[in-house]
Parts: sequence; C-alpha cells; structure tokens
Amino acid sequence: MELEPLKSILEWSPNKKETLLYYLSNDVKEKVKKLDLEEEKLYVQDRIYCIKKNTLDLEYDGTVLYIENDRIGLKITNIKTLRLNPDDYYIFVRCKKTISKQREFMKQLLEQL
Repeated sequence: MELEPLKSILEWSPNKKETLLYYLSNDVKEKVKKLDLEEEKLYVQDRIYCIKKNTLDLEYDGTVLYIENDRIGLKITNIKTLRLNPDDYYIFVRCKKTISKQREFMKQLLEQL
C-alpha cells in the first residue's frame, strides 16, 4: 500500500507548489522550483519531472510519448521508455515559450473537439 504523507497538508494548502517545495530535499527543489506543478492535464511532448508521492524523491524525468488508459509513456533516453501511473507521482512540467504556445494550441484544439 502506497502512503502519501503530504496528502492532507496539500489538500488545505492555497499554494500546493510552494508547500510541496518546502518538504523536498534541496537538490530536488533546485531541479523543479522553476517548473509548473501539473495535477490534471498532460500533453504529448511535455518535458516532465516525476516525484514519488510516498518518498518525495525525484524518480524520473523525460518526455511524454503517449497517454493511454490512465498511464503515461515516458521517454527517459533514446533506448529507455517507461510506463507510469501518474497518480503515484507529483508531476512538474517544464514550459518553454515555444512549447507553451504549442501547449496552449493543444488545449484549444482539445476544447474544440
């Protein structure tokens, strides 16, 4: 059984990202502090950082290849691809200017469908 020690704290927190950053180790905090905490929607080609909810360790970072049956296909390297359950991780998304434009375009496209 996977335990999530910060679940009750994050439910009441007005700023979940800042609360989560407070409890992370310094090396993990430095890697994700400029990224956006994403809880709902991910898109293909997003660069994500996955922090395990029960240990608060940065386990994976990579590019989203596919989203299927509530699982994420994550490209770690050219050779290694993982299939993850996003409910087990706090997911931070790196948004660049060009990617955020693509991200906004994808959001609008999905809303039209």
